This record gives sequence, structure tokens and C-alpha cells, in this order.
Amino acid sequence: MTEKLFYEKPQVKKHEKKEDYVFEQFHSVDFEIEKSPELFERVVELASMPESHFNDGVKMAEIIELLWNDISIEDNITFSEKEMKLSCFFHDVGKSGPPEATKEERFMIEQLFNTIYFQPKKNEFEGRNPKDITINEALDIEDFDNKDEIKKYLKTLTLHVVDPDNHKTNPEQLDLEKHTMIDFWREHDFWTYQLLSKYGDGNISEDVKIVSSTHHTLEGHDPAMIDGDIPNEALALELLDKYLILTLVDKYQAFIERGGKTHKEVIGILQKMINSSKEDGIMNQLFKDANEERVYNQFMKYLKVLEKHPEMAEIIKK
Repeated sequence: MTEKLFYEKPQVKKHEKKEDYVFEQFHSVDFEIEKSPELFERVVELASMPESHFNDGVKMAEIIELLWNDISIEDNITFSEKEMKLSCFFHDVGKSGPPEATKEERFMIEQLFNTIYFQPKKNEFEGRNPKDITINEALDIEDFDNKDEIKKYLKTLTLHVVDPDNHKTNPEQLDLEKHTMIDFWREHDFWTYQLLSKYGDGNISEDVKIVSSTHHTLEGHDPAMIDGDIPNEALALELLDKYLILTLVDKYQAFIERGGKTHKEVIGILQKMINSSKEDGIMNQLFKDANEERVYNQFMKYLKVLEKHPEMAEIIKK
């Protein structure tokens, strides 16, 4: 008989404000976040939660500083170091939900992206893939006090779901019984682009919007509708994001125990991800023919840069 693992559901609390921390981080790259009040409020919400996604962006910005000499000498890097760090700070703002979400609705979304609040019980989820777990099943297992309100709200949302047979992304009304947790989690890059576009108040360049949001191309996502014309900065940020996820506990798939990998293991996994994306036709879907080869080669170049710096792992884990 399998021993049932002890599980204590964390108490869901409202945010403890961290305006000063967020303000300081953005001003360190000469961006006045207070001039975009909607974005400021959302980033503060994310920064104020335990296992903060904003803090992940801060760690990525620290790694940019470490790697910048290697990255900036590559072809077609037009960003300054500060612009690259700014994109790191913004890349997960979509985990606060879509632009029209109210404060209460944002908190529902933020719970589902946070491994302290949404922490599936080991016995129900152990060894299972979130590609196979419907949103409805996951919410029933988690059993939030506000579960019914969350379900009601989620059904009003649209998801962009990758069609692997036709190699394209289709917008679909969220269906709790059809769509899986990975379908829901992967929507955040679309929300990031929408938020930066709607609430940037003229303070955020289109290039920063694109690089901030375009960090799941290996999975077939093109939230900024750039039709394959992807900047190299976005490729570098995508690898950093995936490196961080694999080195820490994966905030999407914590119950698979995919996190905590060594530097060498992560480099090997990233290489397999890049190769699989090409072999499965995902790169060709987004980048087409000659551009596909350029993107593949550029991913591999940046992977070599990451491989030279095992100290990255210590920055992330500290």
C-alpha cells in the first residue's frame, strides 16, 4: 500500500505590496514604470507573491549582465543591455491575466500560475503530464475555496492552442473539460504582448514588446504576429527563460519534478528542445525555409554561449 503523502494547502492571501522593489528594478534600466500605472500594478502583484515570477525576471536580468559581452557581439543584436534587461522584467507580466481582467480576476489567474497556491497533491498528480490533465480536473483536485468563481471566469477566456497536425495556433474558447493546464499556462505570452501593447502608454518600443512576449517559439507560439521575422534578442531570452525553469523547480510542471537540473543537464535538454522543434516542423511553421535554418543556427549559437557559463546556475539558485 502506497503511503499517502502529507499535503497542507497554503492559505491564499492577498498581495503584500512591493512597489519600492519593482520601482527600483525598472529604474535601474532607466524605465519609469510608474508612467504605465496598469503595468506597474500588475508587476507589483506578481512581485508580491511567494515564488515570484517577477523575481525570475530579475534573475534573468542578472544573467544578461554576465553574458552580455558574449551575446552583444553576435550578428543583428541591436538592443542595449538595459533594453534586454527590461524585456526580462516584462516577459512574464502576462501571468497576471488578460488586459481586461479586473483585480479579483487577476488574482484568480495569478493563483494558477503560482506553485505556492497551485501546488497539486502528489498522490493525485505524481508522474502525470499537464498535457493530459484537464483544467477542470486540476481545479477539482486543488479545491480552492473560490474554485467555482475561478471556473466561471476561466470559461470566458480565449486560448491560443497549437494544432500539431497543421502546425498552426488556433484561438479557442476555453473549455474546462477539453483544454489542459498546459494549454492555459502557455497563454501567458499572448497576454504579455496584449498588456504591453494596451498599457505601455507610448513608453515601450515595439521591439521590447516583441522580445518580451516571444519566448515560446519552440512550442509554436507567435503572440506578436511577427510571421517568422524574429529578433535574435528574443531567441536569447527564450533560452534564458527555459534555462531558469529547468534549473529551478519548473513553475509550470512542478509536480513532474522536472526542475533542479545541473548546468550540464539543462544544456542537453535545451539542445533536445531545439532539435525537436525543428524535426517536428514547428520551426518551419513559424520561420519558413531559409529563415528556419537561420533561427535554428542562432539558437545553437546562444546555447554555446550559455554552455560556457555554469555559474549561471548559482545566480538562479541563490
